[in-house]
Amino acid sequence: MDQEGVVTVEIYRPSPYIPGGGGSAGPRAGVPRANGAEIVDDVGAWRPLGLTFMWSLQGALNEPDRYRQNLEWAAAHGFDFKRPLYEVAWNPPLTINPGPAKPNLPTFPDHLGAVARDLDLSWSLGLRSGITLSGKGTGYDLERLASDVGGVIAAGRADRVLCVEMQNEYTNGGDPVEVLERMARAIRPKIPNMLGLSYYSPPAGLTNEERDRDLRQWIERTRAVGGILFIVHTERAGDADHGCRDARQDWDLKNGNPLIGVDWEGPGPGSSGAVQNRPIILAMKRAIGIMCRAPIFVLHTGTGVYGDGNPSSSGAPRPPNFWEIENIEAIVSAIRGVVALVPAGVENWQQANTQWQAPNPVAPFQPHHHWEGDAQVDDKGKRNDGVNKAYAALGPDGRVVQMPLGVRESVRLTASYPLRDVTVYDPIALAPVPGFEGLAFPAGGVLELPGGPWSDPTVSYIIHGAR
Repeated sequence: MDQEGVVTVEIYRPSPYIPGGGGSAGPRAGVPRANGAEIVDDVGAWRPLGLTFMWSLQGALNEPDRYRQNLEWAAAHGFDFKRPLYEVAWNPPLTINPGPAKPNLPTFPDHLGAVARDLDLSWSLGLRSGITLSGKGTGYDLERLASDVGGVIAAGRADRVLCVEMQNEYTNGGDPVEVLERMARAIRPKIPNMLGLSYYSPPAGLTNEERDRDLRQWIERTRAVGGILFIVHTERAGDADHGCRDARQDWDLKNGNPLIGVDWEGPGPGSSGAVQNRPIILAMKRAIGIMCRAPIFVLHTGTGVYGDGNPSSSGAPRPPNFWEIENIEAIVSAIRGVVALVPAGVENWQQANTQWQAPNPVAPFQPHHHWEGDAQVDDKGKRNDGVNKAYAALGPDGRVVQMPLGVRESVRLTASYPLRDVTVYDPIALAPVPGFEGLAFPAGGVLELPGGPWSDPTVSYIIHGAR
C-alpha cells in the first residue's frame, strides 16, 4: 500500500497456463462474439466454460497470493473465464463500494484501477472475465459504474472480456429493470463485447400466455439496448428426481431465441439452497444447455461466492479454495470432457422434445416411458421406469443427437424414422458404449439401453446418428 492508501497488485510474470487466454480450448485471441447461437473469436467457435469468482477484487486486495493460486488452478483446469462482481454491499471486508454513496460502507481503494489489474492478471493466466457489474446495495450510481468500467475495457482490454451482465439477480432486492437498461446504454457505445441485463425470472402466478408475453418483452428489452444474452439461473432442485431435475431445466434455455442462452448460476458444490455435486448430472446439464442454444456455462460453487471458507446459510461446506472442494477433480473432468460429445454447431440446430409430432421437430427416438419420483407406478398406472427426459436436436445436414437423461433400469427407444450411423456414448468415459456402435434402425426399430438401479437412476447417454 502506498502513502496515499492505494493498493497495487503486481501483474506477475506470464503464466505457463496458456498465456494468450482460452482455458480448455487452447490459446485464443480476439473479441468474443456471436455467430447465430455459437460463440466465436478470432480462433473459431468454442463453448466458454466459466467459474463463479465473485470475490475477485477482494481477493486481489486482501490476499493476492492466495487469489493468484486460485486463478492458476482455474486456468490449469481448463476454465475459459471467471465471473467477478465489481460492486456489492456485502459485509466488510467483502464490500465492493466504488464510491461514498453510503457513508457507512468503506470505499474500495482505487476501484477502477483494481478492475483493470484484475482483468490483466486473469488474462495473463489464460482467463477471460465474464463480468457482473453490480451485486446490488451500495447506492452507487450504476449508470456511472457501467460507463467507467466500459472505459477500462475500452482501453485495450476488450479481448480479455467474454461478456458483461448489468446486475446479479435484479429481482432479488435489486434495481428496476429500467436502471439496468440505462447501464447497458451507458456501456454499449464503449465496448464491442456481448451484453446481458440480468437473469430472466418471470413473476410468479402468470398464466402460460402471460409468461410467454413476459418472456418476449424481456427479449425485446435486451435487444433494444444492444444486448444478446439470455441469462438464466436454473432452479436449484437438489436431489429432485435424483438430480435429473437440475439437468433437464437447461431445455428452457432455448426459449430465449434469438438471444444466446447462458447457464450462469445454477446448482453446484456448496451453492446456496440445494447443492449439486454429481459429475454425471452437471455434465448432462452442460450438454443439454449447449444443445439448447446456451454455449456459455458457469460452474457455480459456494467457494466462488465469498472465498472465506464459511459454510452457506444452509450449512453446505464452502472451502476457501477451489481445489479443496470435495470431488472437484471429477466434476471438472466431467463438465469439460462432455463437450467432445456435443456436435459442432449444434447450438444452431433445431431442438426436439420426445412425443412432439410434425409440424414440430420430431425426436429421433421415443422412449417407452418418462419417469418422475420413486413411486413404483406413475399416476397413469404405468411402471415408473424408463428415462427421465430425452431431449434431442436435428441438424440441417441430417445429423441428429439425443440425450437420454436418467435411465432407470432400462429404456426402450423406438425410432421415429429410419436412422443410420447410430452410436451411443458414455458422457463420462467419452467413449462408445460397447455393442452400441454404428447401428441402423428402420422406423419403429427399438434400441434398448441399460440404466441405473431404482435408487440411483442417473445413468445417461449421448446418442449420435443420422436420418
